[in-house]
Amino acid sequence: MARDILSSIYRFPGPYTGFPDPIQVFQTKERGGVMKKKYPKYKKIKDYVIKGIKSRNFTDAVPSENQLAEKFGVSRMTARKAIDAIEQEGFVERTPGKGTFVKKKRHYTTGFFRVRPFQKWADDLNVALTTEVLEAQVVDPPAHVSKQLKTGGQLIFIRRLWYFDQKPVRYEIRYLRPDICAGILWEDLKNESIHSILINKYKLSLTKISQSMEAIVLSEETAPLFNVKPGYPVFYIKRVTYSFDDPVTYVEYYMRGEMAFRDTFSPQFDPSDFFNFPRP
Repeated sequence: MARDILSSIYRFPGPYTGFPDPIQVFQTKERGGVMKKKYPKYKKIKDYVIKGIKSRNFTDAVPSENQLAEKFGVSRMTARKAIDAIEQEGFVERTPGKGTFVKKKRHYTTGFFRVRPFQKWADDLNVALTTEVLEAQVVDPPAHVSKQLKTGGQLIFIRRLWYFDQKPVRYEIRYLRPDICAGILWEDLKNESIHSILINKYKLSLTKISQSMEAIVLSEETAPLFNVKPGYPVFYIKRVTYSFDDPVTYVEYYMRGEMAFRDTFSPQFDPSDFFNFPRP
C-alpha cells in the first residue's frame, strides 16, 4: 500500500543538476491591459545563489561577483549587493583573498542541548548499539503532527526501539513528509541513521532543529517496550527538524531516565542573547 501511495510522488534522491534563472514577474492590470514589471536584478542573483545552496548545487564556493555580473549582464556593484544580502541572511561567508563560500553548519545547538548521532552516545559509553524497526508505513497523522510539519496529507510513520548492549534505552516515534522523504521506507532503517540518509543520500541540508524535553513516567502502553513497570521515569523529547524554512521530520523520543550521557564540546554563544540582560 505504501508503495502505491508513494509511487506517484517518489523522486529519486540525488544532487540537483541545474535550474533555470529565477525570474519573477508582477502583473497589475491597468486600463484593461497588463503592465509587467521586472524583478530587480540583484534579487534575481540572490535567488539564483540561494537556490543553488539549498539544492546543494553550490556546496563550497559560490560564483564570484565577476562571474555573477557576467552571467546576469549587470554591474559588479549589483552582484555585490546580492552577495551582501545573501551573507546577511546567513547563507554564505566571505574569506578575504579567497572568495565567498557556503556557510558550513556545525553541530546543532538547541538551548542547552546539542544534537548528534545516537551512535556517538554508544561509543562514549563503550556499548553496542542495535535497532529494532517496529513499524514503517504511510498513515493519516494526528492533527498536532500535521501542524508541526505544515501539511494536511498522509505522512511516513516509523517506530523504532534502540538498544545498548541489548537493553532497550530509547523508543522513537517519527513522522516524515513524503514529498521530501518519499523513498525512506525502502532504506535500511535497522542499521542506518535517518538523518544520515537524508543528508548523504537525499542531499538535504538539515539546518535547524526545534525541540523540547521534559521528565515523565511511562504509561501502561509504553512501559513493556522497556521491560519495566508503568511509572518508570524517562526523558520525553519532541523535535522538529528543518531544511531551511521547510519542516522535514517530527519525532518523539522516550529515553531511559537513569542513563548517563557524556559529552564534551565548545559552547556556541549568540551574543544577542546577552544584550541588555538583567542582572540576577
